[in-house]
Amino acid sequence: MNASDDPLIAEYELALGAGDQARAEDLAQQVVSRDECDEAAFIRLVIAARRHNHPDLAIRLAALGLARQPASALLQGQQGLALAASRRFAEAEPVLALAVRNASDDLLFHLAHGHVLARLGRTEDSVAAHFRTLELAERLGQNWETLPDDVKAGLNAAHSAVMNVRAEAVTQALHEVRQRYAPGSFRRVHQAIQAYFSGQQPVPPHPLQRPTFLFIPGLPDRPWFEREEFPFLSRIEEQTDVIRGELMSVLSEPDRLRPYVDMSEHAPAAAVWKDLNHSSEWSSFHFLRHGKQIEENCRRCPRTLAALEELPLHGVPDHGPEAMFSVLQPRTRIPPHTGVVNGRLTVHLPLVVPKDCGRLRAGGESRAWQEGKCLIFDDSFVHEAWNDSDEVRAVLIFDLWNPYLEEPEREAMSAAIAAIGNVSRRHGSKDPSLE
Repeated sequence: MNASDDPLIAEYELALGAGDQARAEDLAQQVVSRDECDEAAFIRLVIAARRHNHPDLAIRLAALGLARQPASALLQGQQGLALAASRRFAEAEPVLALAVRNASDDLLFHLAHGHVLARLGRTEDSVAAHFRTLELAERLGQNWETLPDDVKAGLNAAHSAVMNVRAEAVTQALHEVRQRYAPGSFRRVHQAIQAYFSGQQPVPPHPLQRPTFLFIPGLPDRPWFEREEFPFLSRIEEQTDVIRGELMSVLSEPDRLRPYVDMSEHAPAAAVWKDLNHSSEWSSFHFLRHGKQIEENCRRCPRTLAALEELPLHGVPDHGPEAMFSVLQPRTRIPPHTGVVNGRLTVHLPLVVPKDCGRLRAGGESRAWQEGKCLIFDDSFVHEAWNDSDEVRAVLIFDLWNPYLEEPEREAMSAAIAAIGNVSRRHGSKDPSLE
């Protein structure tokens, strides 16, 4: 008999609701004594006991179920929840740890495990568990408002714990920067950080500017910057032919290129990138990735690396600069998307641009690539690109600081982003400011 249709279990639940524990226990015994009592029946019995505040009964029933089905991850989790409800935290922790491994998509088990670790004084482990739980909720695409109250409350508590740890790290990092500058030197960055931690990020004035991580207020809402504003770019433009020569050497061995989009199928943005995810239609050859040199690639293209090293690149420890050859195959379109933060600019040095190639659009304005002439835009604005030709399009991409950010603001922004990243990595979680 299906557990959801079992009249004996329904009667048991009514007895629990009426406060008749003796009757409930007698009915539970009748259910579990049947040969056909399966995992679903045991789980329904345990959940009802736990929800009606009878954790000891729930523990006994879970143990009986596991005696019959010791590999049941769901019964393991329910036993862990019941032990936690009885405040038997030391017993609950290994049971919940096992359930989390074996039933990895159950949010309630993850939440309970983090809570139990905190009650045992294992703060770092608890925070790491909270990070994993929030990532799971994101991967599952859960709308928190539609979840049961206990799950929603648990997710809010996990989010608060994670943000508190990040805030402590950022406060320390900004304190160190503050010692070197006059008061108010990085007020705009401080406002951006406060908004991030308050959960009330301001809406940028431009309707097409939507950074996914951090918005620094007060910067001009310009999707495009003009080449004449960056006279130092003439140095790398003058080396276009040399850089193109190294690019062609790379293109002669296409296995050296990597898909630019390489994300989990469960990632929140996976739907946007479904046509290019893991695809060679848009590929890259990185020199700098998250601020670190890709040594083999740099050795292969020494002149390109030397040209990049002459520039005042955007730099954040473990995050930037980024520099790469970007190769777009014929008849390929990069969909509209936005970067993680304003405060930096993206530069394209076009190297191979076929006739009638296509354009780069940022903030609603499209511009064509011209070989040897840099294009500069703010990627926190919605942007996209396409190659309508029958030949490959290739550009060198690198990042610069937004010139409207003062040096103290750059240092503060760099310190804050690095601190958040360090906390995330320390707890085995992804960095929210990385693309």
